[in-house]
Amino acid sequence: MNKIKTIIEALCYLLVKLGKADKIHLVKLMYLADKYHLMNYGRTITGDDFIAIGHGPAGSKTMDVLEYDPYVLGNLEKQAGELFIKGDGHAYLPGQNCSPHNLEMLSATDVEALNFSIEYFGKQDQWDVVEYTHSLPEWKRYEKLFQKGLTKREDIRLIDVLSNPQDKYFNISPDHLKISCEIAMGSFD
Repeated sequence: MNKIKTIIEALCYLLVKLGKADKIHLVKLMYLADKYHLMNYGRTITGDDFIAIGHGPAGSKTMDVLEYDPYVLGNLEKQAGELFIKGDGHAYLPGQNCSPHNLEMLSATDVEALNFSIEYFGKQDQWDVVEYTHSLPEWKRYEKLFQKGLTKREDIRLIDVLSNPQDKYFNISPDHLKISCEIAMGSFD
């Protein structure tokens, strides 16, 4: 349940910094922050289950939290409603209690990863971010299935999220990435 609380707080943090954001943009920003954190520190922020969908890779629990899914939120439904609210259309806004000073679940490195996502992808159009995520190796492996209409959803393994696109956003040294992989997979000595 703590990871759901972390997702809620991370969404609040993104919304405080952005003012408002569309659902798909929030899902992408969270995914890219998780990827950054995993590649740099060997763990994700959210502990989410990652999936490939038509709009690229995403965190399934993040999507559920944004839908206020009572099964996923459990006793955190009220907190979610206080930290972010649904606006017009697909937009979300910070809730009445959404403040960076009220967020207790986010570590300094979590905030670093969220800031990375905001800095590089927060001001981009959501569809440009979707297009970028379609270039990531963990989505590319399923691209043909989506193009042919053979799937709507595929699980993404954590090891695949660690794939390094070596672009202007993600360019981790092989030695550092090896250590992050070992930490993430539980084989670090």
